[in-house]
Amino acid sequence: MAASSRTAVVAAVFGNGALTVLKFIAFWISGSGAMFAEAIHSFADTANQALLWAGLSRSRRPADRHYHYGYGGEQFLFALLAAVGIFVLGCGVTVYHGVHSLMHPAELEIGWLSFGVLGISFVVDGVVLATAVKAVNKQRGQQSFFDFLKNTTDPTVVAVLLEDLVATLGVLVALLCIGLAHWTGDARWDGIGSVLIGLMMGAIAVKLALMNRRLILGHALSPEREAEVQQFLEAQPTIEVVRSLRTRVIATGQFKLQADLDFDGTVIGKNMSGWIKERLPKNLDPTDSNNTPSHGEPTTSYNSAIETFSADVGEEVANRIALEVDRIERELQLRFPELKFMDLEAD
Repeated sequence: MAASSRTAVVAAVFGNGALTVLKFIAFWISGSGAMFAEAIHSFADTANQALLWAGLSRSRRPADRHYHYGYGGEQFLFALLAAVGIFVLGCGVTVYHGVHSLMHPAELEIGWLSFGVLGISFVVDGVVLATAVKAVNKQRGQQSFFDFLKNTTDPTVVAVLLEDLVATLGVLVALLCIGLAHWTGDARWDGIGSVLIGLMMGAIAVKLALMNRRLILGHALSPEREAEVQQFLEAQPTIEVVRSLRTRVIATGQFKLQADLDFDGTVIGKNMSGWIKERLPKNLDPTDSNNTPSHGEPTTSYNSAIETFSADVGEEVANRIALEVDRIERELQLRFPELKFMDLEAD
């Protein structure tokens, strides 16, 4: 979990929490549907970002006997719950209230307080949005901004970014629609603003839900990154064929790799030539014994030496393959740090 993600979500929780109180006060005074939509929007963002914060905290728990790969996936679960919350609470309630306002326009009392609260909201949402953008820039490396949003395994920073982007745009929509309602005297503009804000929240909720579905199902590394892993394995002199290669995400920034490898016995055998020379039974004649059996059959001492040598060779081959697997895993983790867990099997 990146520290930048925690900073972004903490800023969002406290920023949106304060805005929720201000917007509900402004709605209570003005009766504006657009202001109500903004209050519900900020409340939904606060609740959802609190869920994201909880997911971050729970995902940090270490592996135990029940979950051998840790609890990193809880971040995906809580991010999905947050997306559902945005859709039901934010989009559903806001659109319903907006439609009701269009069908039954109410008299509005729009004054300086409404515009002042929206101005403060724009500044606070802008600061939180800038914090989220900074967090993305710290994580994306050489990727473009949009490629990062498409491929990242950190749902928290994306959720905060998109929610506060819509929050900032929502303030502008509310400001425009409340202003038109005040200027024209037509309260339906206020209802239109409420519906537009709700639909924007719904679009973001669907986007986040699809992203977290992909993470919970355990998507693979990007095709380009997986091809790099394949090329690295195929370039190893001890590997003859990579039979299969599978990857899946298990936590933010962490993937599991499983590969079936056909090791080249010729290369391993040649690497053992010095070891074999040192341990090869010497000065042994199959029939050289004080009690030479009839028909020139090998003696018991000869058979025993060959069996011991064969067992040593088998043990050494197994050890060398295990050491080779360890070496390949170390080099893979250096080159591909996102590969947190690896399962390389000799086919």
